[in-house]
Amino acid sequence: MNLRWITLFVTVAEEGSFTRAATKLNIAQPWLSAQMKKLEYELGIDLLERENTGIKVTDAGKRLLPHAKQMTDSAHLFRETARSLGDDRSRALKLGSYTPIIDIPHLKAVTLQFTQRYKNFKLNTATEEPASLVKALDECRIDLAVLPAEAAKNGLYLHNFSIGKTAVYLLAPKKRKISGLKSFAGESVGIPSSKSMPQLHEKLHSIFTDLGIIASEIPEYDRRAIEHSVLKRGAMVAIALDDADVKSLDPDIQTLTIDGVFLEHVLSRIAGRDLSRAAERFWTLCESELVNAAA
Repeated sequence: MNLRWITLFVTVAEEGSFTRAATKLNIAQPWLSAQMKKLEYELGIDLLERENTGIKVTDAGKRLLPHAKQMTDSAHLFRETARSLGDDRSRALKLGSYTPIIDIPHLKAVTLQFTQRYKNFKLNTATEEPASLVKALDECRIDLAVLPAEAAKNGLYLHNFSIGKTAVYLLAPKKRKISGLKSFAGESVGIPSSKSMPQLHEKLHSIFTDLGIIASEIPEYDRRAIEHSVLKRGAMVAIALDDADVKSLDPDIQTLTIDGVFLEHVLSRIAGRDLSRAAERFWTLCESELVNAAA
C-alpha cells in the first residue's frame, strides 16, 4: 500500500473537500481524486462519499481515520528523525536539470549566489531527460528539477514555478546566406527530440514541414555541442536561447528568430514533500530571485 495515499486521505478528510485539500497540498485536484479511488479500490471499501457540497467520510473511513493519522504522524516523525541523523543529506542539495544549468542564465546566477551564501551546503547537479527527472523526483533520488514547462505540467503531483522563457532561434554558419526560414526548404535542420521536448519538437516539426524543411532530431540538447556542430560541420539547428546566450555565440554563427515559438523553464518539486535544509533554502532563494526575473 502506498503510504502517500494514507497522507492524502487524512488531508481530504480534515479539509472536507478535494479542492481545499488539493490547494493545501499544492497538487492538482483530479490527481488527488484519482489517488483516493486507488486507495479505496485496494482496500475494497469506500472511505469517502462524494457530494455536491464536498465530501463526507464514510463510517468505514471514520474507523480508519485515527489509524491513518497515526501512520501519517509516524511517517513525519520518521522523516524528521532521519533528517536529524543524516546531517550530510540535510546539507546536500541534489538538483537535476534537462539542460545544463549554465544554459539558463538566471538559474546559473542564483546557483552561484547559493554556493556563495551557504558555504556549508553541497550542491550536486545532474543532467537527464525530463521524464527521467520526474521519475527521480518521485523516487527521492533528487530534491528539485529544472524542467520544460510542458513536462512539468504532465506531472500532476508536482509543484512548479516559472524561471523564465527563452525564444527559439535557428543557428547557421555565418557564410550561409539566408533570407528567412523559406530559404532552408529542402535542407535538414536539427530540432529537439520528441522524447526530451515533445511539444517544442511538435511545433518546430509542424512549421518546418509546412515550409518544406526536413526536421531531424538532434541527439543532445547542449548549446556548446550544437555550436561546435554548426561551426565544424555546417549544421543548421533550432535551439532555445536566452538573450545573453545569443550575444555570447561564436561570431561565425548567425541566428534567425523562429516567431511564435518559445521554451519555458520551471523549477519543480514533489508537492507536499518535506525537503532537506539545503533544498528548501535553494527553493526559497529561487522563488525570491527568479519569480521577479521571469515576470
